[in-house]
Amino acid sequence: MECPTEPPPVVGSMEAIQVIDRNAHVVTLPSGKALLVGAPPEALKVLVLWEHPFPSTVILPADPLFAHGVNQASIEFLLYNHLFLMNGLRDRVPFTIVCDPVQAPRIERMTHHMLRGPSAAEMTRWGAPADHQRQLLVEMDVVSGEVSKLDLGLMVRVLPFTEGGVELEDGVRLEAQPDNQVRITSEGKSVTVPRGPEGRASLPLYFAEVDSPVVGPQFGLQVIGSASGFSAAEWSSCFIIWINGQPLIIDGTPYLDDHLRRLGIEDDQILGYLITHTHEDHANMIGQLVGRRPVTVLTSGPVMAGLINRLSTILDLPDAEVERLIHWVPLDPGLEDFGQPLCWFGAEIRTWYSVHTIPTLGVDVSMDGRHIRMPGDTLWGRQLDPLLEQQVITRQRYEFIQHTYNGADVIVADAGGGPIHPDPNEVHELLEHGSRCQLMVTHVSEKARKYLPNAEPGTTVPLLPRKERTPEEAMAMFSSPVLRGTPEKWLSVLLFGGDVLIPQEDAPVIPPPDGALVVLSGSLSLRDAGEELFPLQRGDVLHRDLIPHATHLELFPTAQWTRLLHIPEGLYRAFLRDTNLEARLRTLFLTRSYWRPLVGSELGLDTLVTLSELCREKQFHAGDAIVRQGEPADHFYVVMEGQVEVIRENGKTRNLGSFGPGFAFGEIGLLENDLLRTATVRARRKTRVLEMPARAFERHLMGIPLARYHFARLVAKRKMELLAAGS
Repeated sequence: MECPTEPPPVVGSMEAIQVIDRNAHVVTLPSGKALLVGAPPEALKVLVLWEHPFPSTVILPADPLFAHGVNQASIEFLLYNHLFLMNGLRDRVPFTIVCDPVQAPRIERMTHHMLRGPSAAEMTRWGAPADHQRQLLVEMDVVSGEVSKLDLGLMVRVLPFTEGGVELEDGVRLEAQPDNQVRITSEGKSVTVPRGPEGRASLPLYFAEVDSPVVGPQFGLQVIGSASGFSAAEWSSCFIIWINGQPLIIDGTPYLDDHLRRLGIEDDQILGYLITHTHEDHANMIGQLVGRRPVTVLTSGPVMAGLINRLSTILDLPDAEVERLIHWVPLDPGLEDFGQPLCWFGAEIRTWYSVHTIPTLGVDVSMDGRHIRMPGDTLWGRQLDPLLEQQVITRQRYEFIQHTYNGADVIVADAGGGPIHPDPNEVHELLEHGSRCQLMVTHVSEKARKYLPNAEPGTTVPLLPRKERTPEEAMAMFSSPVLRGTPEKWLSVLLFGGDVLIPQEDAPVIPPPDGALVVLSGSLSLRDAGEELFPLQRGDVLHRDLIPHATHLELFPTAQWTRLLHIPEGLYRAFLRDTNLEARLRTLFLTRSYWRPLVGSELGLDTLVTLSELCREKQFHAGDAIVRQGEPADHFYVVMEGQVEVIRENGKTRNLGSFGPGFAFGEIGLLENDLLRTATVRARRKTRVLEMPARAFERHLMGIPLARYHFARLVAKRKMELLAAGS
């Protein structure tokens, strides 16, 4: 978009000026006022950038409000600009929104949330504790001041097109025209402009460019944007926190997909989106949330209530439908201290509620004792004194918020000033008094930039360097049968979140008391109190919980190039919770010791995993028949616990013996042509068996030549026994 060369229109003229390509036009009226046709994201920024007139009226495009991957009804900061900077609130001149009749209820709902935030009922629905609700609502009312008490109709007015037209109070006439256009008439002059977006426009704001895809540190911060909704030519607040080399997005800015694409960050790398609050300069990445695969959102219940309201309004979908588009990970903020921690891909996330006009989170993310803290948009410093004096907040909450900058390595602090943001001079005082953290500020004014370090887009602050990993180590993770189906981002997190161990030759390895081990190369013999259990192969995963009855585990390397990856306990537990892999691991370790005695050699890990997934555990009581002679043979069995007896019926009943764990049966009926059971097998006491379907037995077990050889000899031996029993 090129800078206009003509001077701004004078009073008495009427002109339509393109704001963002052909997706929005500001129309100057003869009275000197202006209205905006279309409201794509950051329209206000572009008006400020090019010094265009500010509108007091917005004409929204026809449904849908969400089009071309962006919200086409991004009106929040246009509304705030009118109320607070153009004195609409002081003069009791409401901001006017013109829309189709079907849009009107949605726009009214959306503007209510913009000015009031979620209600107690909405917070309750999303699980917010009653004491949190009460405190937030009181603080929101006090901080919002007159906005919380004034009738909404005095701040915003929604006018639907009636019979294709709308008459504004100052005599301006709006008429819907064919081909999605609108005719604007004032004082005998008219102009017709497009009303709907013609495509996804590019904004004339700076994008961070890189020569190659960004490789994040083990732990650190990267700035995408840090400006407020009123700042010209700068992206709104959005950050990346790198966790074990993978990105967690904090808040969001419009066209976030463009930012990430230019940085070389793919969708499937993203760990999630942590939303601190729903003001548009923090949560304007609507397209990223609903224009991609289902995404993960981390936030608290009250913030989620506002986010769902915004999304359902924009998309014109019921709340329940929108909820299904998002995987919500609840955060549990505190009021007078950090809330309950969440272990997230190896990092710990703690949150608390800031003091703001709507529910807002402060965030602390830590790894290995290093902390990144983002107090969020909040009152702070001397601004909190009146709230303490009025007993709106407790002394403990006051002291906690005042000290939330303490003890962090990196602080991203709001320094926007005014009635609802920290005073930049006070933030500067913090910097001057020798705070040991690296301080960056957001929402900072041009004047304050001279003495405060703005969080500049593209800035990266690494706190923990990325660990070196070889291609062979990565291949061991990505090709492991045990980890099959695991999302790539988790495999990467495990690889970079763990530490590589190289066992000494001919020396046993004692598994760590916590955490898990992954075999990256080589192999090991797993022993308990000197007795060999089974070997561990490349790609194997071991944790003490998988062998609950072991008393003294040891690992003996059987290859001199053996390398192990130790995964910390917290990261391992988070991995299990997120992937549901625990059942696969437990079944594998429960079943893998049975196959070697049956087939005469150790099976490959891929086969062991496959067999464990195809089998199921069944339990029988004393006297129960597991299989009956003469019935069709459709399963193969291995005794895991208890005892069975084998009975042959041939004119008279003969007991062929009792057998315990490890005894296999059912193979004759599966391998012989008649496919009928040749004997009855009955539980003598409570017994657990492993049951394998006939198809799995033939395809996966008998597909191994040595196994087929062993079972052929076993079938011949047992048939001889059956003949002897029948004589």
